[in-house]
Amino acid sequence: MAAVSLPAPPAYAPPPQPERRPTRWWLVAVVAAWTLVLAGLAVWSVRKDPPTVPEQRTITEALPVLHRAAGVVVAAADGPDRVIAIGPVALDRDCALTPVRGGVEASQEVTVRVRPDEAFGVLDSIARALPRAYRAAIRHDAEDTRQVLRGDAGEFVGVEAEAGAGSTSFVLRISTGCRPGAAPDEPPGPVAQPPAPFVAASKALGGTGTATGVSVTCPDGRTATTVTAGDLAAPKDLGRALRDVVAGALVIQAEPHAWAYRVGEASLIVSDGDGTARVSATTSCR
Repeated sequence: MAAVSLPAPPAYAPPPQPERRPTRWWLVAVVAAWTLVLAGLAVWSVRKDPPTVPEQRTITEALPVLHRAAGVVVAAADGPDRVIAIGPVALDRDCALTPVRGGVEASQEVTVRVRPDEAFGVLDSIARALPRAYRAAIRHDAEDTRQVLRGDAGEFVGVEAEAGAGSTSFVLRISTGCRPGAAPDEPPGPVAQPPAPFVAASKALGGTGTATGVSVTCPDGRTATTVTAGDLAAPKDLGRALRDVVAGALVIQAEPHAWAYRVGEASLIVSDGDGTARVSATTSCR
């Protein structure tokens, strides 16, 4: 059989190289300029815009709000059927604004002591006595065995308290939340002339009547102060040691290691434990 010749395959031609377009430098310049504009706006906003979250407001800016709120809370908390005590401003320098940025939180507490089964009624009266602008509200659990008060003193400073149905004391806490910046300590200062009921209770426990004090300014401009003497010698029987000084007083609590009573407008708390005793007296806004 004769051989058959096949036609040769067509020659392969490589594809043409893509046309190289010139760099659009004007577009690069526009993008770079827009990036600089955005960066500049961000820097200006950080420096000039009003804060929108508490972390942007410094602890220095928040402390005056805390001080005013403490006076408002003390005025609302005091009453003839309870005993109060004002705590010093506490600074927490270990709070965290972000995982890598620390801050400072300032808080102040007002302790309220009440008779048994009166905590809910007193907490409700405090909520009603706070300014309307605080929007104070009380919430309770389904069984109504626990109540929580929350209020807003403005500038991201909050007020809160929690009490159980059987509580004989609860704490009103005013707090700034965690803020940037630094703040100096505000230690209690010496009191030149403590109130007479305090001196009487202190001397009944062997003290000299000297004290340190914490003060807040009330909404009407008057000053509320809690004076305290600690590290007094604990008596064998606290009630017996106070027998003469509580005569005629309105006793709110009379427990083996804690007494709370009122003498006129003054609230007094006397307690002992671990071999030492402590006396505090509060003269409030009323």
